[in-house]
Amino acid sequence: MKGLEKKMRRKKIQNKENANRESAARIFLRCLLFAAFCLLPVCASGFQTSDLADETWNPAEALQAFLAENYPWEKIEVSNVHVTGDVPARLPDLITVERGPLGKGVFSFSYDNSRKTTVRADVRAFDFVVKSRRPFNKGYVLQDEDLYVSEMDINKIPKGAVKDPGAVIGKNLKRSVMADMVIAEEMVEKEQLVRKGRKVVLLIGAEGFSIAAAGETKEKGYVGTQIKAMNLSSKKEVRGVLIDENTVRVEL
Repeated sequence: MKGLEKKMRRKKIQNKENANRESAARIFLRCLLFAAFCLLPVCASGFQTSDLADETWNPAEALQAFLAENYPWEKIEVSNVHVTGDVPARLPDLITVERGPLGKGVFSFSYDNSRKTTVRADVRAFDFVVKSRRPFNKGYVLQDEDLYVSEMDINKIPKGAVKDPGAVIGKNLKRSVMADMVIAEEMVEKEQLVRKGRKVVLLIGAEGFSIAAAGETKEKGYVGTQIKAMNLSSKKEVRGVLIDENTVRVEL
């Protein structure tokens, strides 16, 4: 009898423990549901913010577009962009260069509400130049197969570098060049060189009249530039523009 009572007490205790466990599980489940309900708006808000961020403008892209529109370089690289201050949701109305733009550039982004942000970026620019394929001696006449076009950092391009091979094909070199050397304008003879002593026609004109006279160049020159010449009839020296290899226009 006592053994039966003991078993019944153990059974009752076990049932109570099971009931407590079920109650704790229900409470835990309710807490989880409540927490999920509370966090749901936060997750939704974060998703919307992400969507808006994808739709906002990019300072690096805006700077790249500004440089491409205002500078004549073939290629521009913008990197390491740092913005001081918050970026508004709209594009700037004005971008000004505070320092640069090449190298460690500093730019000011202005908005219609008088707000400004400072943007710092590393800017590199590249352009095309004409180079020699092999060494050539002074006096050599350049041909198409002697040249090639290469992209080069703008800071390393020499003054007067030629960009179009057609500008120097068929012209004589004024100096020797090495292989892979950038061809500059001063390395080649200008086209249609007119030498000193050449017989030319002087077109002498003023407002309302124009006459032609025989002349002779007193110095060498190039078409499109001013040259000194002599009127063979009056023996008077004049200056005019060499409009072609046979004609000098003189304005009185």
